[in-house]
Amino acid sequence: MTLTARELVHRIAEDSGLSYREIVHRLNSRMAQGHGLLVSVHSVAEECGLDPDKYTLNPLRIVDRIREILNADHARTLMISAVLAQMIESPDGSTLPLPAFFAFVDILSGLEGQACLRRTPPTNVEGATTEVIELCTTLVSLICDWSSTGVAGVSRDCPDELRELAKTVLRKTRMYQAGLWTCLSCGRITSLKESRSVLCPGCADEEFQGDSPPTDEMSEGRHRTGYGQFLSSDE
Repeated sequence: MTLTARELVHRIAEDSGLSYREIVHRLNSRMAQGHGLLVSVHSVAEECGLDPDKYTLNPLRIVDRIREILNADHARTLMISAVLAQMIESPDGSTLPLPAFFAFVDILSGLEGQACLRRTPPTNVEGATTEVIELCTTLVSLICDWSSTGVAGVSRDCPDELRELAKTVLRKTRMYQAGLWTCLSCGRITSLKESRSVLCPGCADEEFQGDSPPTDEMSEGRHRTGYGQFLSSDE
């Protein structure tokens, strides 16, 4: 079952005989113009003489897979969360699109009960983190409408079950663009310039009391306006 954009691109590349890099270039060019992922995929497939209906993605199954990963091992999920939080602080804006991070946080907060906490150290943290990033990035590209500057609205093709998630991604992205941030600990809305890492000043003081204050270099990544490409051609 294909769940990520990368897997779908590999299928098109194999079926068309073109390189992965070439398919990625064509898709990213279309998406940069504001076309949705599946619209772009179907356009490229037709251009390659393929049946576009063979290449699709199901956002509901993507969410199910994300929940499955996060519920499997509580300790690993904590490590994944920490890695993703660090990634959005990186000056490299293409590392993790913010809308994908917002989707991850919303799905994580909606999990019922506590994930399984193993006595042994978590395994395959890197692989699970990579998969979660690809799944969340693919998900937001399906449930949201896009323009050349980022999220533009909720996709009309978004399943009813995921419309609230899409609205959350849209709202938090617009807040970020307006210089506001929602604390991941208490939910308080604060100025982006006042926030520390992913927390408001109050929660940051409690969490990191005694630590050195963040430097200007640590905060540089918070002033990004782009969201990176959905697909990398480095394969």
